[in-house]
Amino acid sequence: MFAFFLIFSPIKLGAKIDLIDRVIAVVDSGVIMETELNQRLKQVIGKIRESGTELPPKKILEEQVLERLIVEEIQLQIGEKAGIKISDAELNSTLSVMASENALTLEEFKKSLESEEISYRELRDNLRKEMIMQRVQRGKVGPRIDVSEQEIKNFLNSEEGKSRLAEEYNVQQILIPIKSGSSKEKIKEAQNKAELIIEKFNQGEAFPKLATTYSAGQNALEGGSLGWKKASELPSLFIEEIKKLKIGEISNVIMSGAGCHILLLAEKRGSTVRFEDQTNARHILVQSTEIRTESQTEALIKDLHQRLLEGESFRELARQYSEDPGSKMQGGELGWSDPSTYDPAFKGVMNETEVNEVSLPFKSSYGWHILEVLGRRNEDVSEEVRKNRAYQIIFTRKFEQELQRTLVEMRAEAYVDIKLDS
Repeated sequence: MFAFFLIFSPIKLGAKIDLIDRVIAVVDSGVIMETELNQRLKQVIGKIRESGTELPPKKILEEQVLERLIVEEIQLQIGEKAGIKISDAELNSTLSVMASENALTLEEFKKSLESEEISYRELRDNLRKEMIMQRVQRGKVGPRIDVSEQEIKNFLNSEEGKSRLAEEYNVQQILIPIKSGSSKEKIKEAQNKAELIIEKFNQGEAFPKLATTYSAGQNALEGGSLGWKKASELPSLFIEEIKKLKIGEISNVIMSGAGCHILLLAEKRGSTVRFEDQTNARHILVQSTEIRTESQTEALIKDLHQRLLEGESFRELARQYSEDPGSKMQGGELGWSDPSTYDPAFKGVMNETEVNEVSLPFKSSYGWHILEVLGRRNEDVSEEVRKNRAYQIIFTRKFEQELQRTLVEMRAEAYVDIKLDS
């Protein structure tokens, strides 16, 4: 079975559909049907059994699954109101990446799904929903997060940031939520519940079952798995606890703004550095305008090319004629960069042009170009990657902390009428 890393699971082809259905929950302007709950419940139970984990009581599992569906429905409605749409082209691109991760073409991927009786149409629909929810989350959470230059500098100067072979951790989590403004009694009640869970684990109960039964985290139905994380990618309040744990051990109760956390360290592994093929080039760009037609623009670039062949200065012609504001005053110089960051047509010509050679005029999505390759190198870009990664690490850390809080807020603000039988 392929690992799709989706929060939705595709259904089997030919699955039986009940003729009688009923509303199981009203969520703002939408509803969740009993068949949806039963279908998702069946999928979750199948996954839990495949993992070899003991099933929690059906009533508790049913409530967990319904809560997941409610939060998903809230996000999808927000996405619809915001006009978020995923195009077929974008969806196909994502599916192609999924296929390539399994060393398959898209057609081979479809056939493999059919051989496992998995509906490709359902997979597309579920993936589209997941992508919409991801955009809703980024839109809701992203603007709340700010990463300063000082934060990046502090991180890079820390012992953690300097480590180039940082360990990665496979972590599982149980979250007992605490609403903002809760009384001391409610906080103490959550802490006692967390301590009871630790006691159950120490008495032999499996962590995935405990997570599925008690956790309010986004990954509860996956046994609480957070996946592989570097120490720097974990919330800061988790790091010291995780570093103390041996594989298979759980942490003490960790308090955060979202609630009480219990962590299990499942596995560890290492990481590496990065080298990059770079090209140093300069170019001249001319573009069609309301007063200069496409044919006149093409004629101009060909004339500039001829003048270069006759010995005129590339730098001076770029300063005089180029319409790329980012490189014009530098004589068209783009500096050292990875060719893959450019327009596909520009990248193709850059890769085909020899060092100290001037290309023929060519067209990209930006206009007409002439380029000259000044040099090529294989560069250790670890420092640059470290800076970019530092930003992403800090952002992701803040995002993960803020996401749970945001989802709790969204759930609290929504109108939800649950009609599940007691």
